[in-house]
Amino acid sequence: MKNILLAGLALSLITSSCTKQFDEYGVNPNSPETASAALLLSGAEVSTFATFGGQIARISSVLAQQAAGNQEQLQNFGRYVITEGDITNEWSTIYNGTLINARTLLDKYGTGNPYYTGMTKVLMAMNLGVATDFWGDVPFTEAAEALQGNFQPKYDKQEDVIKGIQTLLDQAISELSQPVSANTFVPAADDIIFKGDTKAWINAAYIIKARYANRLSQVDPAGSATQALAALSKVSADQPDMNAVFYDIAGNYNQWYDFLSSRAGYIKMGKFFVDYLTATADPRLPFLVAKDEAGGYSGLAPEEVNNTAISDPGPAIASPDSPTPLATYTEAKFIEAEAQLRSGKAADAAAAYNIAVAASVKRITGADIPAGFKAKVASETAASITLEKIITQKYIALFSMPEGYNDWRRTGFPALKANQESAKKAIPLRLPTSQDERNYNKNAVVVDDIYQAVWWDK
Repeated sequence: MKNILLAGLALSLITSSCTKQFDEYGVNPNSPETASAALLLSGAEVSTFATFGGQIARISSVLAQQAAGNQEQLQNFGRYVITEGDITNEWSTIYNGTLINARTLLDKYGTGNPYYTGMTKVLMAMNLGVATDFWGDVPFTEAAEALQGNFQPKYDKQEDVIKGIQTLLDQAISELSQPVSANTFVPAADDIIFKGDTKAWINAAYIIKARYANRLSQVDPAGSATQALAALSKVSADQPDMNAVFYDIAGNYNQWYDFLSSRAGYIKMGKFFVDYLTATADPRLPFLVAKDEAGGYSGLAPEEVNNTAISDPGPAIASPDSPTPLATYTEAKFIEAEAQLRSGKAADAAAAYNIAVAASVKRITGADIPAGFKAKVASETAASITLEKIITQKYIALFSMPEGYNDWRRTGFPALKANQESAKKAIPLRLPTSQDERNYNKNAVVVDDIYQAVWWDK
């Protein structure tokens, strides 16, 4: 894939992605020139899975020391050598994959199909969120307009992108709240994530609204807390988590599993992460971390490389069909804990934190939180709860999501020590502008300094 200019790649991405298991969703990947709303939605979802489970997730986990770069290009990432050519596919997956599919769906089927448009806008918000988190200023108002002849979209300031994300989510919630009778077509199996369940989509949209309200904790501490809590008041524990869905079928594997299978040894677990789980006798350890060659659990320090005996990511992260979390109740409760603490409500923060840890244990292990671990880690009070505890446990709970890296940039927690063999002995704060954008988009805001903080990272 090349850059944002190549609109036709959106449909070819769908064609290559929607095979085998996705055939039963009733889409026709062999006729992209007559793409249905169903095909476009499925394609946008598959592209979203690639964004949240692919290279960006691996890079962010290495930078946050949940994982470690051991060999080849991942070793470079662990040394903080990340070039403009390393992330061209990741940029293209967002803009040529999800956003072109989304824009096409809105243009062709936006009238009379509020459920399709609502789901599409949630996906747009999620992908634009990843883009702005890692690149700062990005195309938003003119994103994915190549089909309309705009081959050089302008870049919007990150502050405006985040406002736009909230607007997209508000629109999505309104559209998904319409009656079934308002729709010409109704999503069903072509919605890989929720099978057409609009209540689940609305719930996920509120979690993502809270995520991007909370992202502004340094820009507007009080206002961001108030906005996050307002969104979270609409989130229900009874609704399912939003996950990227995979199958134990070649071509549809979980992306962590697929990467580890084809590039064994490139990425291993991080020492800080494994040591923390071990020290706290965390019941999630054998689910998040695979056994090493010695039969135990181990991780690499940032300076260590070329050790294939160390643990890989575990079965909850990297089994053939293990889901990758996109927006979960666990995340919602951690955001609530942080927002309540920032609002001066320590007792409410502690209560939300305790629920979040228990929910994470249940989601990852399938079992209730053990009494001993609950007493040790998830029985905080107004007097004992701290931001460091909230963010560190969130960092454990959301491993495989970029949120650990995003939260570290916002808060400085957990307290990580940069690779001391890197050039600057400091953890990068962003990704460089894609090479293709620099070469082909005269309106690109080009940043090659990976230590230049994005706007929300004050």
